[in-house]
Amino acid sequence: MRFFWLNFHVDYACRHSGACCSAGWPIPVETDRAIQITQITDHPDWLVPAIGAPDDVAGTLAMRPGGHCVFHRDDRCGIYHARPSSCSHFPYVCVIDPRGVHVTLSHYCPTAAAMLFDRPRPIAIVEGPAPPTGLDLPEGLDARDALPPLASAKRLMSWHEFSAWEEHAVGTVGAHGAHGLGRFESARAAVPHSQAAWPEAPRDHQHISQRLVAPAWPSFEPVITRYLAAKAFASWAAYLDDDGTAAVVRAVETARAVLHVEAVRQCAEVNRMLDAPLLTAAIRQSDLLLVHYADTRVLSSASSP
Repeated sequence: MRFFWLNFHVDYACRHSGACCSAGWPIPVETDRAIQITQITDHPDWLVPAIGAPDDVAGTLAMRPGGHCVFHRDDRCGIYHARPSSCSHFPYVCVIDPRGVHVTLSHYCPTAAAMLFDRPRPIAIVEGPAPPTGLDLPEGLDARDALPPLASAKRLMSWHEFSAWEEHAVGTVGAHGAHGLGRFESARAAVPHSQAAWPEAPRDHQHISQRLVAPAWPSFEPVITRYLAAKAFASWAAYLDDDGTAAVVRAVETARAVLHVEAVRQCAEVNRMLDAPLLTAAIRQSDLLLVHYADTRVLSSASSP
């Protein structure tokens, strides 16, 4: 199996920031992992039984107040070598199709977000190693039995043509484009009702944008471009929407709009011009919404014209 990455992601390695360990997400524990964890810990009540879970899931990891996993202390995981597979898979976002495994990252991970700032070379798709997930095949959208996506002219592409289209897309995507609130609202609407609603755009969004975001936005074009390239590559939208590559373009436009709103939000909260720390926070929040909170199928459908 071949593995493909964006060149600015290929060197990713966990730096134990703990963001995924303190996000408050329910973390399923496979039965075999539960046995291993039991053998290496004397922590009481670390497993929360999961009612109606699949047979291979023993439950979920217990959380401390604030959404911290009970095993995450002093910036380290106490069960790292026996951690559940969902832990080892974060922040990888994968598509598996007849060409191989295509790996992008969730930039909610601070390490992944930081990589957007320190890679000046031209964007390219490169072949790289398998993500160290402990799985023979990483979790992700399995499109191995799917036909290639449609081109914009509603013509079925070949896999070679789709690869060429992706290469062009990641090399030409840009920070400039519409920042309309409509696409941000479509992303908000894709969050399931069972979760807390994503906050609305800040009041006086346009005024704050003109004062605190627009003057600095062009100076971060390389960073924003890399972030958007990660939305054009390994995009689930190509397979979940009948519009194929057009759906990928819309997904990129939605990501740009969400990032802009979250940048406005960060700047408004501290009344400061957009800078690298504020843009980093906006990038992380954008992927928290787009990758982790929004229902991918609903989001793809909501982005349709």
